[in-house]
Amino acid sequence: MLYFFQQVLNGLHSGALYALLAFGYVLTNGILHRTNLAYGALFAFCGHTMILTAAFGYQVLWLTLFASVALGVAAAFLYAALLSRVLSRSIFEPLADRSPNAIVVTTLGILLALSEASRIAADTHDLWLPPMLAQPIIFARGANFNATLTLIQLLDCAVVAAT
Repeated sequence: MLYFFQQVLNGLHSGALYALLAFGYVLTNGILHRTNLAYGALFAFCGHTMILTAAFGYQVLWLTLFASVALGVAAAFLYAALLSRVLSRSIFEPLADRSPNAIVVTTLGILLALSEASRIAADTHDLWLPPMLAQPIIFARGANFNATLTLIQLLDCAVVAAT
């Protein structure tokens, strides 16, 4: 039973992040009445940009962990704003009066392009930063098993709940 509780805790954290992504899909589709498949790819691309920039700041620029993460977050927001503007002006506005299928096909192409750009940018290397806020918080104890979440997972859930 304790193992099941641990899986529920893990699902809570992952589900909170998926809920934010689903909220963006629903909001976009509800306002524009068009399906945008590139939304998740933009989300993942900017997350990947954050990791690459933070690793660069930590390993090359010798920034502290928090400074390199802040640099990565700033770069991710900058890329998100810039890429959203470019996509809006150059792709979505010209297709505004076309059929919804044109938007779906176009956003699928954008999804593939962003996925490949992320893969190429990482150069198929694994990038690791030291754990940050990784202190386990025990929710339940068993004879030889503890149900835990880390502090960063709890903060993620709190941010999603506050949003």
